[in-house]
Amino acid sequence: MKKKHIYICLLLVSVLGLTTACVEELKLENYYTFTGETITDFVENRKELSSFAYVLQRTGVNSLLSAYGTYTCFVPTNDAFDIYLRERGKTDVTQLSDAECDTIAYGHVIKLDYMTTDMDNGVVNTPNMNERYIQVTIDTLTGDYFVNKHSKVIVKDQELENGVAHVVDHVLSHSIASLPDLMKENPAISLFCEALELTHMHDSLQAYIDPTFVPRPNDMGDGTDRNGFNKYYPTSRLIGYTGFIETNEVYARAGIDTTSIQGLIDYAKQVYDQVFPEDAGVTDYTDRRNSLNRFVSYHFLNRRIYTDKMTTYIHFPNFQHDAFDFYETMCPGTIMKASRGNATKDSTRLNRRYGTSHGKVHRVAGVKVHHSEMFDGSNGVYYLIDRPLVYDETVVNEVLNDRMRFDAATLMPELATNNIFRNGDGNATVQEGLNKAYQITDGMYSYVDNLKLHQTGVVYYQTQSIGFWCWYADEIIAEGSYDFEIKLPPVPAGTYEIRYGYVPMGHRGVTQVYVDGIPCGIPVDLTEDGTSSKIGWFSDDNLTEEEKAKNEKAMHNRGYMKGPDTQTEGAGKTNIARAQSNHLRRIVATKYLESGVDHTIRFRAVDEAGKEFMFDYLELCPKSVYDNPNQKEDRH
Repeated sequence: MKKKHIYICLLLVSVLGLTTACVEELKLENYYTFTGETITDFVENRKELSSFAYVLQRTGVNSLLSAYGTYTCFVPTNDAFDIYLRERGKTDVTQLSDAECDTIAYGHVIKLDYMTTDMDNGVVNTPNMNERYIQVTIDTLTGDYFVNKHSKVIVKDQELENGVAHVVDHVLSHSIASLPDLMKENPAISLFCEALELTHMHDSLQAYIDPTFVPRPNDMGDGTDRNGFNKYYPTSRLIGYTGFIETNEVYARAGIDTTSIQGLIDYAKQVYDQVFPEDAGVTDYTDRRNSLNRFVSYHFLNRRIYTDKMTTYIHFPNFQHDAFDFYETMCPGTIMKASRGNATKDSTRLNRRYGTSHGKVHRVAGVKVHHSEMFDGSNGVYYLIDRPLVYDETVVNEVLNDRMRFDAATLMPELATNNIFRNGDGNATVQEGLNKAYQITDGMYSYVDNLKLHQTGVVYYQTQSIGFWCWYADEIIAEGSYDFEIKLPPVPAGTYEIRYGYVPMGHRGVTQVYVDGIPCGIPVDLTEDGTSSKIGWFSDDNLTEEEKAKNEKAMHNRGYMKGPDTQTEGAGKTNIARAQSNHLRRIVATKYLESGVDHTIRFRAVDEAGKEFMFDYLELCPKSVYDNPNQKEDRH
């Protein structure tokens, strides 16, 4: 949100102690203009907020909220505290422990200002000071805003000198239960929870933090010292999970017998014995090859991620195409596709392939994720879904039988779990200095399990910035004598073109690319614009489709492709990547990728130290798409 110079506040001297109905009856003449109050002043100057004022003073957060900065504060009324205290057998706010006060104070503050117009169904884009995301639900009938399901915003958008205040009728809280324990609290998903325990998958969802991680002093976040980005080191290495879970009712609608766990066992066997016939005889439910085990584990990602971040419209035409990405699941050797947009608008779908691609019409609607039915635990989050989620033959042979483009950072689960992935002001430009460059390697240490270092070199993840020349506006950057490899996602077995998406610029260097340890052709010069004769980029202007196809083939023969025509940059989304000669895809290898085997792509500096490397996205394109004589690969 860009701050305004005139601040408007609702006169609350007599209002906040009234009922919600009275709040709703306020007229325009009850507003007045002033410029004097900070968030702390706003709270302390109103007796109806005295309980929260006490908590802020006791924790010292009042000093933070009286200082310069931009914050969002959800402010509970005294009535809200009365409810909170009664639920815990207390009668006065002074009976709260120091730990309880800390949790309350930090849980209601976000270090960035958000008006309700900046919020949508899902979660606020920035975590609170407890590093937990605040869920937002908007009542479609009344327009009322609810946070963390039960707390209604009764006075909204109070713009103050150092941020925004929203008054709420319940104290915000987050569950401290682990993900499996949180799921067991929901009787609507009891059948899935029974399968979770039968397979012992619940044992794989218990971890919370890496105790061996030693944070480096975070002394780099005070200046824009990485090409306009603030440098940061990760401060912790949390471990998290995300689940997409069916209710018992969903199973019944799908024709699955819900009278006992046997119905789900039979259903899983029916699906997974077709995809993995070699494992049809595995009867031990705890064996990762067992059909029920595969069914359960396919519902989880080994990262904590909210649907708001799984896909993004940044640098993508809203609703004209599906914005998408792909994620490895906890079922060995499998991935799922997440998408939204086009006909689904803001609804996230899993394993959807709908519409025309590469000249063929598809009608796989996918599994709908219910954004408002989100449950947030201490080490993970789960969503309810509208139909069974399976890795079946339709997913393998149709949904994933496509050119798959992976934003480079999605290959690194830790970035999502630790609030690094897409954690910037995506509406800000680089010049505003609001975005971040997280250093994810240090010496021979890699913060990310999927990224292995072969020698020292610095690797950064740079968060999204509007107008940045990147797919989805973020990127992986390396400097120094870098040499690292990243594990490829486990796609269905087959022959693929492996493509590396990047943006050439004058200050970048030369990199050698390897697949599975084997060098792939000559090094890639990241300074060379597409108009170089080695690459053969061309403008589409005034060309017929036949001429475009001919030039594309010649460029492909040189090992290059233009950028996608669905990537649209800038605030107005008018700059199309395909139309710019500095958006390129390098075809690094054509290779058969086996299932059940880890494959890697490796990048090594081959010029002087200090030259920059850039990794935007990875494409894995099956032979059925890139070498199909009847269906030409599209330009999306």
